[in-house]
Parts: sequence; structure tokens; C-alpha cells
Amino acid sequence: MKFLAPLVLLLMAATACQSGPGPGRVPDILIASDLPTSVDEFWAIQHEQIIQFAVNQQDTIEGFKLGYVPFDHYLGGGPSQAKAVQNVKTMIADARVLGMIGPWTSNIAYADIPVASPANLVMLSPANTSECITLPDPSCGPGKPPWKYQSGPNNYFRIAAPEPVAGRAMARYISESLGVKRVAAFNMLGDTGRLMLKEFHDEIARHGGSLVLSKELPVNTKSFTSFLNSAKAAGAQAIYALQEGAGHPCAARAQMTMFPPGAYFLGTDGIVSWSGGLSDAAVANDHCIKDAVGKGDGMVTATSFVDVTRKTDAASINLVAAFRKAYPQTRDIASYTFAFYDCVRILIDAIGRAVKANGGAIPTRAQVRDAVAQAQFEGVTGTYSFDAHGDALSPMMSIFRVENGHWVLVKQIDASAR
Repeated sequence: MKFLAPLVLLLMAATACQSGPGPGRVPDILIASDLPTSVDEFWAIQHEQIIQFAVNQQDTIEGFKLGYVPFDHYLGGGPSQAKAVQNVKTMIADARVLGMIGPWTSNIAYADIPVASPANLVMLSPANTSECITLPDPSCGPGKPPWKYQSGPNNYFRIAAPEPVAGRAMARYISESLGVKRVAAFNMLGDTGRLMLKEFHDEIARHGGSLVLSKELPVNTKSFTSFLNSAKAAGAQAIYALQEGAGHPCAARAQMTMFPPGAYFLGTDGIVSWSGGLSDAAVANDHCIKDAVGKGDGMVTATSFVDVTRKTDAASINLVAAFRKAYPQTRDIASYTFAFYDCVRILIDAIGRAVKANGGAIPTRAQVRDAVAQAQFEGVTGTYSFDAHGDALSPMMSIFRVENGHWVLVKQIDASAR
């Protein structure tokens, strides 16, 4: 297995060369990214900073000068597929660009992949979670997943788990850590929720449990009493709410008066206001905690990012401290910041292996793509290798729980299929 270079050496290098390539030193190899940085939307600028930070730690690969070129796909009031495609074409036109960190959002991925694939431009996404990028399902629209319409090898890889895997992770956690065997669920996520519930059902059944009730509810549902009474009658020990960003699913927690105090309330990551980080300000505005009306403690969610800032090993602590030192304006660290870091390190490692396989010469994009496909890499957010369509075989997910009115990290869980 190929491991990260020892973090202590990387951190020394980062301290020594935070400014990147010196004057007159033209990079031989470029790593690109494409983020909507014009508005700093969802911490995009910080994600550019962590990419530069990772490149600064190792600004040569097998003797070749490494550089970073960022692109911005903000246009007309928001992230633009058209601008993203234009940026990818610009990357392809520069032979030095051997890989891209991104796409940043799943919507952009659907536009970028068909353009990048014929040019063999490898794409490593830290944060895409839409299932239809890689997983075929009747609910996926035309052109999805993109690999079904490509003639060449897969060029797209992601370390974030597809949305349905959250159901598997939640079922694994409550079965192994909480001893919960009987769960009732309501779905406000449509087809995505259906796929998530299938993963949940299969995993809890594997542990001897069952999904005793499952019901589709409108997004604007405010009263959950009828559903909760049915769940109680079915013997549910926990309620699982599947919703993303709209409606008020956590109001169901406040309405669970027919359940004993120890009953659990579980949710998807969309019930949490992650966009503001996990600062006190974000907690004060968290819509789920507000909707629970003083009964939020004990609510549980599973999310596809790994919060390195809450890890207690020396390597993680030192890495976070080095990043903060390099960018002293940093306050809260965004959810996927260190997933971006791992994607850069995976790409650098793959380019290095491709150089060696190419007799010491700069590799082709196809050679880099193939090296990523063969990766076995231990990063700070997980250990990564990929299946034929670019999904991480062992995606890591985080379990958060409300304690004293705050979302706190409980544990990280390997959500790989078993």
C-alpha cells in the first residue's frame, strides 16, 4: 500500500515554502481546480487555499516542478455549468495540466465529465455525493450516470460517499453502537431517499434488525403525529427522517411525546446547517435544533465528510495547526477542506507513480488517470482505492449527535459494503 509521506516532513516543507513556486520557476506539471470563488460560496476560497497548501508541501514530483492553477466557475449569480465547461476546455488546452481537483458540486460534475473524459483528464472530487454520477438507477435522468455514455475508461473519482451510503452508515452505527433493532422512517427525499432507505434496510437486516415502517411524506409536512403514532404501534425504537434543506423534519422530534425519553431521532446530513461550519453562530441558526424546540439532545445524523479538526492524533493536530499558520485569517474550517487536501495528495502520488512507470518522463493524462484508478492511499480523512466507476471502496462517514444544544462528533465510521 502507498502511504502519505510522513506528515512531519510535509509540515516542515509547508512552513519552508508557503509562497509556492519562486519567480521565474515555470511549473512543468499543473494541478487545476474549479470553484465558485467569486462569491466565496460554501467556503470555496478556503478550498483553494488547502489545495495550494498541499502543493506547497511538495512542489516537485520526481524532479519536475509542480504548480497549481485555480479556475472560477461563478457566473450570472451562481455556479455555472457553462463556465465550468469552458474552464475544463482551458485546462485541456494546457498540456501541463495532468489532473483536476473537483468538480465541486454534483451539478457541475454532470456537465464536466463528458468534456474531460475524451481528453483523459482525471477528476478527483472531494465532495460530490449525487448517486447518479456513478450509480445506475431508473430514477436517474438522461445522460446519467455519465460513464454509461463514455467510450473510454473512467476519468472521474470521488472520495465522498454517494448519498445512499448514508443509510448504510446510519444503520451500521445504530446497530453496532446503540443496539437499536426497530426503526420507522419517513421519506421527504423522493428517489434519493428511496435508495438511502434500501441501504438502511439491508444493513439493519444484516444486524438482525428491521425497518418496521416506511412512509413518503410531503416536504411541507408540519404535523407528524399520525406517522409517529403508527411508528409507536409498530414497536419502533427510533425515527429516521430523510430530508435535505427544506421543510421541518426535526419538528417530528418535538412531537415524539408518545415515545419514551430514550427513543432516538435520526436524520440525513441535510437536517444540519453545515454551511456555517460548526461554530457557535452556526449552532444558533441551526434550523433542526430550533425545530426540535428544546428536545434536540440525542438527535443523530450521518454525513459524508470527516472533520479532521476534531481528531486527536498528533499528525492531524499538527496538520490543522500548520494550515492555520499558513492562513492565519482562517477561523472555522469548512466541512470538506481536508477532503480537498487528500484529493491533492492522491493526485500527486498518482502522478509520481506515473512518472516512474513512464521511465522518468512526464506522463500522459491517460497514464495519470490509470494510476489514480489503481490507487491505494492512506490519507488524513480515510484510506482510498476506487471501483470501476470511481467510487471509494471504503468511504468514511461521520456520526454527529446533539449534546447540550450543539452538534458534536461521535465517531467516524467505515461505510464500505460488507
